[in-house]
Amino acid sequence: MKNPGTLTAEKRRPKSPNRNEVQYNGLKNQGATCYLNAVLQCLFMTPKFREAVVSYEAPGDCGEENLLLQLKKLFEQLSEKAATTEGITKSLGVRNVFEQQDAVEYYRKILKAMGTHASKVFEGKMSNITKCCKCSKETKETNTFISILLSIDVGNDETYDVENGLETFFKHSKLEEDDWMYCDKCDQKTETETWSEIDEYPTVLTLHLKRFDFDYIWMRYKKNECCLNVPPSLQNGDNRSKYDLYAVINHKGGYTGGHYDAIIRSYENGIWYRFDDYTVTQTSEASLKNSHLPYMLMYRKAVLSPGSVPHPMRILLIGPSRAGKSAVGNIILGGNYFTSESGSETVTKESMAKTVEKITVVDTPNLFSLDELSWSHEMERCIELCDPGPNVILWVTPICKFSEQQQGLFHAFRKRLDSGTTKHMMIIFTNGRELKKLGQTISTFISKGSKLCKVVSSCQNRYHVIDITNGHNNTPELLENLSKIVTSEYTAISKRQLKRCTRRKKFLRRQKSMKH
Repeated sequence: MKNPGTLTAEKRRPKSPNRNEVQYNGLKNQGATCYLNAVLQCLFMTPKFREAVVSYEAPGDCGEENLLLQLKKLFEQLSEKAATTEGITKSLGVRNVFEQQDAVEYYRKILKAMGTHASKVFEGKMSNITKCCKCSKETKETNTFISILLSIDVGNDETYDVENGLETFFKHSKLEEDDWMYCDKCDQKTETETWSEIDEYPTVLTLHLKRFDFDYIWMRYKKNECCLNVPPSLQNGDNRSKYDLYAVINHKGGYTGGHYDAIIRSYENGIWYRFDDYTVTQTSEASLKNSHLPYMLMYRKAVLSPGSVPHPMRILLIGPSRAGKSAVGNIILGGNYFTSESGSETVTKESMAKTVEKITVVDTPNLFSLDELSWSHEMERCIELCDPGPNVILWVTPICKFSEQQQGLFHAFRKRLDSGTTKHMMIIFTNGRELKKLGQTISTFISKGSKLCKVVSSCQNRYHVIDITNGHNNTPELLENLSKIVTSEYTAISKRQLKRCTRRKKFLRRQKSMKH
């Protein structure tokens, strides 16, 4: 007899080769714990979260009620066969397994109990902003978030647009007079405008739909059963990277009862599967079209490439001789564009630029061997190569003892440029495998060197470790970090332009009132 908790080969074997080797297992429903099973399968199918959980080492005095320990046991079991969630329900304090709970509530509950070690892949930073409409004073409160609640403004027989709902979430709105905020500057309650902005997007963006609302006529909760076309991707917008859908939690039924399952796209073979408690079956993305079941949507940030970065990058590589600048340039561009050889001789003799789609990288020779005049000429050439100038500067240095000479070179470079240089700078440590030989993490390595610590601090603690011996494969994490630097600059420019526009409008209004 076939195991009912396992996806059988006959059900899951696709026609294309090498895509039928992955087998997923189900979770036992203890009574009405389908809500928990759906959430756990989504978490299990999130690679970075799973890796963080499986790598967890419990302290010696850790009790069985430790949620992270129970998740580790569950994920290890789920990798091999169908599993039970009894350890999880005990850790979460679920007393009645025959009473259905809200899946989103337990998704949030699990992640909040995990700590940032495991949950950081789901965490972003959002600011809630209030503005006095009388004096324009703004108050900003920033917090972490793990999901965004989207209100549904259509009826049961209409179709809800997820992307429009996301745009609506960030729209500015004015509060009713009873809700006006007190303004310290005006010393009174004033008309108040409020909105939200995401300062830092998470790797996994989770959206959940407000399907349940309280009906004051019937004095009970009612479910909005509207259909929605789940967008397979959320395209780039403002400061947001592209996101691709990979998991959906469905709910069938009403407020007091029903059933949850999850539809998840495998990161291993790209096939969609339906996880319905003990049963796992192959399905397709088409099942999500015009469906009234989706309740929670999970989008993963698309892997960046030179063609998909949100804004053009103009990267200047700086650093001591033989630090690996050319190799770093090749890793960023994803190919063998600069000549890069190991040895004692400097390969790059003059500054040169290579462009791949939206990214331009300028490789430089050992600028610090030049006299003042030659250095100035070479820097002018660098700026011409990435006109109108670099918006990212990478100081490339190997993992080794950071000498006084290196510190001097770094500060000499900063002095020769304008004071805002470090806003665009990041330290790139090459030869990352040396950390394993030293038995240290990068944070420990930095903290043990006072000179290096000061340099990293002056770059606003921005750094990245790579291993240039691993070839020229593109590093998505590095592009992600570089994109943040560039995006923050574009955001600052946009805000300055908005302020100038606002001041211009006020000036014109004053001029108009004076004429009247």
